[in-house]
Amino acid sequence: MRRSNIFNGTFVIVLFFIFFISCNYSIHAGFAETENGLYYKLLNIGDGERYAMPKDYVTAQIIIKTEKDSVLYETKKIGLEGTVTFILPEKFTYKKDYREGFLYLNEGDSAVFITDARAIFLDKNKTKIPIGLHPESNLYVGVKVVKISSPEEQVAAAQLEKEKLEKGEFEEKRILDKYLVENKIEVAPVANGIYHIVLSEGRGVSVDAGRVALLYYKGLFLNGRCFDSSFESQPFEYILGAEEQLMPGLVAGVRKMREGEKAKFIIPSHLAFGSAGSSTGMIPPFTTLVYEVELLKVQ
Repeated sequence: MRRSNIFNGTFVIVLFFIFFISCNYSIHAGFAETENGLYYKLLNIGDGERYAMPKDYVTAQIIIKTEKDSVLYETKKIGLEGTVTFILPEKFTYKKDYREGFLYLNEGDSAVFITDARAIFLDKNKTKIPIGLHPESNLYVGVKVVKISSPEEQVAAAQLEKEKLEKGEFEEKRILDKYLVENKIEVAPVANGIYHIVLSEGRGVSVDAGRVALLYYKGLFLNGRCFDSSFESQPFEYILGAEEQLMPGLVAGVRKMREGEKAKFIIPSHLAFGSAGSSTGMIPPFTTLVYEVELLKVQ
């Protein structure tokens, strides 16, 4: 049964929860049970007025925990802005599918669902149940609905995003081509679009020969304005294979250097901060960057 918009009033919300607890008794106190065996409880009511329907695209923050509060899955670590988007099924083919709980929510709502390890690992993901859990182990799914879109709205949004990307990519390429001509750069791009310009040859070993690379670097926009530099501090220690130390384009560039080399790398946005720009707002979307790097030592 869906929640009515009449539950927007504080007094009615209180009555709702009294009714909710007393008339929907389950083995999990305060939770209601669906016909499919999922337990759910509303935590916060959002400002939205749109309920999720089968075939809708749901964008949500999701975290799945065990009864001992161990985190098994969290969109904060993998999704854009801490969310994932999925299509709500027309019907649920196995018991305790937590996606069913979204039918009781609208935009802005937060809730918790109780399912089990069988539903999530064996039925939904077709994977083995982790050691320490058994098929009937309760799992708690915390969710917050960020956005609900109909299939038609999703198609329109995807088309708009495509046009935005194409426009941004075209403008970035136009600016980069102008920069290359004005600076008489004639080297061919390597590694998916990076320009590697050797300023001073290195005679030492390659970065891949060691585990740690000590280097100085300076990040600049194409107009020459510096936005980041390690030259005024201690050398930067790049640990080979470590995630999130350097942007992908700079990682690819540094790994082409030899000890003692000084180089300039021109890195397009798809290997830098992409179509979204940096989280700080310092680097705009679709911005090609220039890095001047000096590889001091490989150890």
